[in-house]
This record gives sequence, C-alpha cells and structure tokens, in this order.
Amino acid sequence: MEIFATVLTITDIERRLSVSNGCLLLQALSHFNGCHGRIVLNVKDDEGTFWNFRCLIRTERYGPKLVIVSGWIDFVRTKDLRQGDIVVLFREEDVIAGMEYKIEVKKKNSFSSLNRIKGSLGLN
Repeated sequence: MEIFATVLTITDIERRLSVSNGCLLLQALSHFNGCHGRIVLNVKDDEGTFWNFRCLIRTERYGPKLVIVSGWIDFVRTKDLRQGDIVVLFREEDVIAGMEYKIEVKKKNSFSSLNRIKGSLGLN
C-alpha cells in the first residue's frame, strides 16, 4: 500500500522530509500508537539497503504531518537526490518478515527523457 508520494523541494533535500497526508498516513502508521509522536521507520530501498529514519508525527492545524528528522540526509546524499525527484513510501505485509516499509526514488531526469521520447514519437 502506498503511504505517500512526494516531489522533493529544496528543504527536503537540504534539511528534512516533511509530508502531510492526513488519515492515510495515520492509518498506515497506526501500529506505532503509544510512541508519543516519535518513531523509527526501518525502510528498504530498491537495492535492498535498509535505512533507519527517525520521525516525528506533528499535529498541525491542517492535520498530522510526518517529519523525517534523522537518517534522511544520508539517504539524500547516497541517492544523489535533487529538487523535483519523486520519493514514494510503501507499506507491505510479508507473511514471513511481517510489516515492511519500502522506498522508491524516481529521478526527475528520467521523467524528462521519457516525455521527450514520447513527444518525438507522437505519443503525448
């Protein structure tokens, strides 16, 4: 199940990732109840590397917000993320491993190249 997808901003690249996604986010993270807004997400990327993201769930005027405060910048640097890239977080339930979180990165340049190719073929 997709928890969120977000287009990265300068703040996301330089400081922290902040995502407000309302009820879907809270439902996906419901098994962290009782943690007083602080959680550690163990996330596996598309290469099989595990990342530990320390997060806060802040209560905002317009709904809850997930803020990844630790481990995120290392991920950004390792993946060479840039403004405009897309990050997608999934939650999957595995019979053997239990609950797993996975993260995917979609680079902005790959979208631009695909759109140019589609345009040149008249597929847009």
